[in-house]
Amino acid sequence: MKINFNSITLKTLLHISIFSLAFIFFTIFAVRTLFVNSYMELEKDKVSLVSEHIKAPLSLNLSYGFTEALTDISTKALENPNILLIEIEDYQNTKFYSFSKYKLSLKEHSDNHELINTIELIDPASELIIGELTIVYSNASYEKYMHSFNKLFFSGILGYALSLLILLYLLYRSLKNLAVLDTALKNFNPKEPEKLKLEGRDKDEIYSISQSANIMIENIITYFDATKELNSQLILSQSHLKDAQRMARVGSFEYDIKENRFLMSDEYYRILGTKLNTSFVWESFLSLISENDYTRVKSTFDKAIETGSQFSLEYTLSLNANKKIHVLTKGKVRKKKDGSVKMSAISMDITKDIQNQKTIEKLAYFDALTGLANRTLLRDRMHKAVQNAQRNDEKLGVVFLDLDHFKLINDTLGHSVGDELLIYISEILKEQTRDSDTLARLGGDEFLILLPSIKDITDVEHFAAKILTALEHKHNIGIHQLYITSSIGVSIYPEHGTTCDELIRNADTAMYEAKNNGRNKFKTYSQTMGNYVDKQLNLEQDLTEAVKSKEQIEVYYQVKMNANSKKIIGAEALVRWNHPTNGLIFPDDFIYMAESTGLMVELGNIITRQSISMVKKLNAIGYTDIKMAINLSARQFQDSSLVPFISQMLSEYDVDPSQLEFEITESISMANVSNTLRILTQLQEIGVSIAIDDFGTGHSSLSYLKKFPINTLKIDKSFVMGITDNDEDKVIAQTIITMAHSLGLKTVAEGVETKAHVDMLQEMDCDILQGYYYSKPVTEKAFKNFIHDYKINN
Repeated sequence: MKINFNSITLKTLLHISIFSLAFIFFTIFAVRTLFVNSYMELEKDKVSLVSEHIKAPLSLNLSYGFTEALTDISTKALENPNILLIEIEDYQNTKFYSFSKYKLSLKEHSDNHELINTIELIDPASELIIGELTIVYSNASYEKYMHSFNKLFFSGILGYALSLLILLYLLYRSLKNLAVLDTALKNFNPKEPEKLKLEGRDKDEIYSISQSANIMIENIITYFDATKELNSQLILSQSHLKDAQRMARVGSFEYDIKENRFLMSDEYYRILGTKLNTSFVWESFLSLISENDYTRVKSTFDKAIETGSQFSLEYTLSLNANKKIHVLTKGKVRKKKDGSVKMSAISMDITKDIQNQKTIEKLAYFDALTGLANRTLLRDRMHKAVQNAQRNDEKLGVVFLDLDHFKLINDTLGHSVGDELLIYISEILKEQTRDSDTLARLGGDEFLILLPSIKDITDVEHFAAKILTALEHKHNIGIHQLYITSSIGVSIYPEHGTTCDELIRNADTAMYEAKNNGRNKFKTYSQTMGNYVDKQLNLEQDLTEAVKSKEQIEVYYQVKMNANSKKIIGAEALVRWNHPTNGLIFPDDFIYMAESTGLMVELGNIITRQSISMVKKLNAIGYTDIKMAINLSARQFQDSSLVPFISQMLSEYDVDPSQLEFEITESISMANVSNTLRILTQLQEIGVSIAIDDFGTGHSSLSYLKKFPINTLKIDKSFVMGITDNDEDKVIAQTIITMAHSLGLKTVAEGVETKAHVDMLQEMDCDILQGYYYSKPVTEKAFKNFIHDYKINN
């Protein structure tokens, strides 16, 4: 068949094919690339936003070297499912911190084509670059979105290409008979495409024209259907684009300045919480901008319209029902030669990001339990307060507060009660402070109050005394009634230090001095105190070594006498620490260390073992009627292995359980009644005796004492020592003895120091006497000699 290159049909088909292919390739390479790059820029902006949000707290904590805070902030940031890795390089200390969600290196993330953003960390005080922050942001959402986009995009291209082929085929069918249809089509109505009704005879020329015309009409109808299908595909694509905006919480708007026409995407309506297609004009949109941001945002928009520039803004929108949201808007203004000016922008709802930033800041600067300032915020405020005091030639005070016996409350009543107490104490302290003061919790039961702009030291001392007064009464913590005391240390700028560290350290030293001098008082720092904190730390380390080696721990024994027969019936085991340089150290100076450092159980086991071993030695030389009393601390009493250990020692040394008596304080016995009853019952079952020590100083319930399997009440020496010249102490001692006998219990009076004490306690019918009148606590060898000499002389 001869080809006619001037044929309208051929030219038409070639032109359509060429331009259609050019359009398809342009769509595939140019449009798709533009969309991919735009979406990728949006993802990068998200990474940059996250980096900027955590940059400030990281810079501050890195400048102070607070690695724990760096870890807390980075760990909190990693809760964002899109953040995969955070790396912090510390230029000052040449350290490198890495926090990863999937334990992959930066290179591995880079090989995986994840988004990586690196910014410099700047010291807020010196404005020097102190490090570098690198964040790896997941491209999973990008990959997922692009997968869906490519699927839909190429499906549309394929549909278009297939439709184009069909169109070319139909055009060919139609155009080849164009010359014949010229006249007939003049009467054709395209709005109502119907077959041409032409009269003609069988298979003549008219018949052929009629057939061709009708075929053309059928092709046009088919074309209309194909066009409808393409429109449906386009609508579907637009729907997917809307879904993508909704998932990303990204809306868009366009403002035609010349026509004053303002259009928003469906997602923007959702962000604003407004019904779709609600009429909006530019002025009504601007009216939503919060009062604080309006001037800044309006000025930026006006400048962009004037210059045709790009813009990026963060601001707050005030919506209905007093709801406020934070948005990030990026856009540009396009000016064309025809005079048209259009602003196009996208907005992202970043309210949750702002809230997360505030949460991170709160975690970084405030104590999670009490809501008070933490060490980080305290140091920042102290640094500024010291600078102001130096500049204005003023004084400032530092009050360091530590609760007395807080660990005992935790061990006996549980950490939940301890936490309630800390919250309660923080509220009391708030009531005592001024708005200008800073109240901080340093950790545990330690609090610090910064008092700026004071006149002299008496202001701070008056404040410390006021706190002691506020704490001196009984406090209800849940179902418990507690008596709380505190030891307080005071330091003053500039007398006691010119830096934050010096002031805190010296106030801490003064606090330990107060604690060392009986607690429930305050002390003001003086150089004569020395560095008590350092001494205590060294002593704690020495105690750890002593308990570990067991060689420096020695048990002393104080004799107990039968008040009537004057015979030796027992002894109390009392621990001593033979320090290699400090000499003999008494329990009051190191037992609290063992409690606070977690050594008490191990130390208690050493005392129990040595005491039972002593009983065995006494039995071997004929003193089989001596009962050994051993003290149990609160921490030992909570130890699940206490009773099994005692049973093991009795078996190992072959000692009769009736030769042992374990003493617990009244406060321990009443701290957790159900637990106390359970442990005392277990001790009773193995055959040892139980005594309540320091009786009369606590708040025992007689009903519980009756239920407890105890054998002895020990009258506290504070009552015994005053019975000869204080009628109240005498009545208390007599009452305890009478009550104990009525319950079938024996009584022990400790602190017996004179013959008058002995005579009066005999008159009161006390069973057992213990004190310096007979003997002070002595070594094992001295105790054996005492027993031997006493029996010979009596």
